[in-house]
Amino acid sequence: KEFPEFAAKLAVSLLRFVDILPADKMFYEAGVECRERGWLNMAFVFLNRYIDICDIIDDPDLGDLENADFVETDIPFDFSIPKEHSIEEHKRDDVREWVLSVAMDRTVGESLSTVACAKCGSPKYVASLVCFGCNHEYDPCMITGYPISPNHHIKCPSCGNVATQEDWNEYVAHTKTCPWCGNVQSPIY
Repeated sequence: KEFPEFAAKLAVSLLRFVDILPADKMFYEAGVECRERGWLNMAFVFLNRYIDICDIIDDPDLGDLENADFVETDIPFDFSIPKEHSIEEHKRDDVREWVLSVAMDRTVGESLSTVACAKCGSPKYVASLVCFGCNHEYDPCMITGYPISPNHHIKCPSCGNVATQEDWNEYVAHTKTCPWCGNVQSPIY
């Protein structure tokens, strides 16, 4: 992958849309991408949710999902459980083994990463576009979907879409174009 951190952040950001995208696939992709980046606490939470979804696909009578890990995030609680698995059985088994080993190991945190809200300082889920402490809303980065901190907010000179300065500079340094409009661009310092 040319931009592995961007891929992980995009997979995490797409979880905001599990109410319209296949939930099992979205949690699987986010978890695997986080695991590959070494964001093991996030990987654990997302892959554990993925396993819970798989269990309900296999046995719809199991009931509802536990949402405690996703309180004060912008990841929807209310979404449809797919009728069939989106991921092959051997990959499901690998994930189930990994989640179980992490749960037994206890060296990996079992919660989502947080950052301080730029407005009120309250801890907020790192990928959330809203702070649930003060209701401050963040713009999503056009490259990663992650919230843009006010101190790192830049606009494409051509289309006006916004990005995190660091992500913009990394992307544009490689591609020489805006990811949104495709116009030739340079890093902004």
